Amino acid sequence: MPEQTVRYVTELSECIKVKSSDEDADDSSEFVKFFPSFIWAVRDFTLELKINGKDATENEYLEFALKLKHGTTRIVMEYNFPRECIQKFFPSRKCFTFPFPTAPENMSSLESLNPADISSEFLKVTDHFCQFVFHDSCVKRLKDGHTVTGRVLGHLAKTYVDTISSGAVPCLENAVIAMATIENEAAVKEGLQVYQSGMEKLKDSFPLELKDVSSEHQHLSSTATQAFMKRSFRDTDGKNLKSLEVGNVRSFRMMVNH
Repeated sequence: MPEQTVRYVTELSECIKVKSSDEDADDSSEFVKFFPSFIWAVRDFTLELKINGKDATENEYLEFALKLKHGTTRIVMEYNFPRECIQKFFPSRKCFTFPFPTAPENMSSLESLNPADISSEFLKVTDHFCQFVFHDSCVKRLKDGHTVTGRVLGHLAKTYVDTISSGAVPCLENAVIAMATIENEAAVKEGLQVYQSGMEKLKDSFPLELKDVSSEHQHLSSTATQAFMKRSFRDTDGKNLKSLEVGNVRSFRMMVNH
């Protein structure tokens, strides 16, 4: 396994934190709760899938590549450290070995290559790889089980980039809290919009009995809550949902009083 493909893993504990507290504590063991599974895709693979002369699977080949050496010399420790990090941070691992996609003379013109010139074995591995990613790999979740959607991932990525650009060390816990604040504020706005839009339409039916207006208020409040729940993220204390309910009641009273 080329060292440049794994050396960045060894820098994780220095470049990122899991918790905001205990700044000097080593919380690298917590990374596994946040990280996805490890997929090692080896391109232009020409070696034989053999270990000690015996046929091996791709996953066995990966585990063999991650095998540690015995000894305590500096060279041995430098060899073992990135492999130890991968084993520690990514307990779920998968390997795919891709052969050359076409004949060597066609490698310089891959983008304009005729589909008939693509290696059938390459296409077979590619299909297997895609099937695994789309159907077998797990959806990204935070350690408390919340699913990370594309929009949520975008917020997290921006937070990490902004933090790194400022010269600070990104903290996973703080990034999640910041992202939850953004999502929940937006969820409250969406819920209020649903409620207020419904009540504006109700005005077209005025005058109405108070009991009819109250009934519609209850219905719209429930619909607004459903809209909020679809967008909200980690509103564990119910603070944002309460904010939505208060906003709905305020809008209701304003309408009744007018």
